[in-house]
Amino acid sequence: MHETITIRLLGQEYKVKAGGNEAHIQSLSQYVNEKVHDVQQKGSAISTMELIAMVMLDLADEVAKAKSELREYKESVSGKVDRLLADIESSSR
Repeated sequence: MHETITIRLLGQEYKVKAGGNEAHIQSLSQYVNEKVHDVQQKGSAISTMELIAMVMLDLADEVAKAKSELREYKESVSGKVDRLLADIESSSR
């Protein structure tokens, strides 16, 4: 069931319907606000729309890096598992 949660972004309150737990949704909005603050500190955005665009690009970059790291980790683990299985098979012969 989706409940209505009030979050605050860019100094504005928004009521959102979310299926997750409220504490998690609030922590996400706090994280977005921290990103907004970081971009504002860099002074690279002028208008609200530019600020939002810069924050979205920053968040998208984080997601892309996390996906890449996860893919590399999975490949590393898969390789280690394959080597262990090969070692087990060769020692059981």
